[in-house]
Amino acid sequence: MRELAHQYAGYVTDFRRELHAHPELSMEEEWTSARIARELEGLGIPHTVLQNRGIVAVVDSGRPGPRLALRGDFDALPLTEEVELPFQSQIAGKMHACGHDAHAAMVLGAARIAWEQRQHLCGTAYFCFQPGEETGEGAGPIVAHLKALGGVDRAVSLHVNGAYPVGSLYLQDGPMYAGATRFDIEVEGVGGHGSRPDLASDPIRPACEILLKAAAIPVNRHDPFATCVVSPCLIHAGTKNNIIPGSASIGGNIRFFRYGDGPALVEEIRRLAGPTAAAYGCTARVTGGEKCTEPVLNDPASAAWGRALAADLGFSLIPAQGPSAASDNFAEFLEAFGGFYAMLGARSELPGTSGNAHNPTFCIDEGCLEEGLALFAACLFDFLGGKE
Repeated sequence: MRELAHQYAGYVTDFRRELHAHPELSMEEEWTSARIARELEGLGIPHTVLQNRGIVAVVDSGRPGPRLALRGDFDALPLTEEVELPFQSQIAGKMHACGHDAHAAMVLGAARIAWEQRQHLCGTAYFCFQPGEETGEGAGPIVAHLKALGGVDRAVSLHVNGAYPVGSLYLQDGPMYAGATRFDIEVEGVGGHGSRPDLASDPIRPACEILLKAAAIPVNRHDPFATCVVSPCLIHAGTKNNIIPGSASIGGNIRFFRYGDGPALVEEIRRLAGPTAAAYGCTARVTGGEKCTEPVLNDPASAAWGRALAADLGFSLIPAQGPSAASDNFAEFLEAFGGFYAMLGARSELPGTSGNAHNPTFCIDEGCLEEGLALFAACLFDFLGGKE
């Protein structure tokens, strides 16, 4: 696998650089999707472009066997890149600051390997290029498309991680990433003059009480064996220091590690907000939970398989450290099909760069591309019963 990955590494690197120079925000990836589709067309790989601009490429060996999906996202972030590179972002205020350009390029490289080596495979490989990961979108239509094709037996995704050195891999059983959703609370009262609160229904005090109660839900109202965080992150009310406002608003974020807990936690906020507001002569409306990214949960068998392949390739396996509170809607693939999600070491040693994603100085060591490609290739040839 190492020789095969090395053979295609230049191709993957060049494509990653092209994507890096042309970042597009979530669900706006018109150029990116078209560019990937054009590349697949040039390679002769059958593929479908979905309505949301997601792409599913199919390599059918023509022989019976299992079905494997590899996924790479391709959306960027609203940041201005501060690292000077020959392939620096050419789009003002937009940047690939989370490595999704690398993910898409590695999956494309794996698709090319599978296509050109398909005589050594049994079964079918699906290569999924996903828009809109950063906004929790994009995965659903691809999962639905795979289900319409009969589903897959296992799904795999890698995410570059600038905290780990090139050649390392973090892959644990169970939770890798948290689930995430948001909540918004509107407290409606009756405004008035600051000198006569008795003639008004001040929404600020119930809003503050609701905020404190919401933040305490993980301690007071939730299963202690199912970790979660309820974080009120904004509160707005009022325009002047002698005017009691007519309304107050709260917004926040929820992270959790058990399927289904996101909507349940929003419902708990709704349960406490109404009576609290009513005690002050106000009303409260709680929204959220409808758009929810579930936690990324690796099934143990798939994770053990991935670690074994990585060890055979010479990866340095990072000991289990517990899950991250970040989120990724690859969770929808894992919930539907099972599989694994792993963190691929990509730390850059360039001065002035950062391994912290969502940062204008974010940068990866491109040596990680060959490493990820080798692992993807190993997954293909091992799971689909072929040989190098």
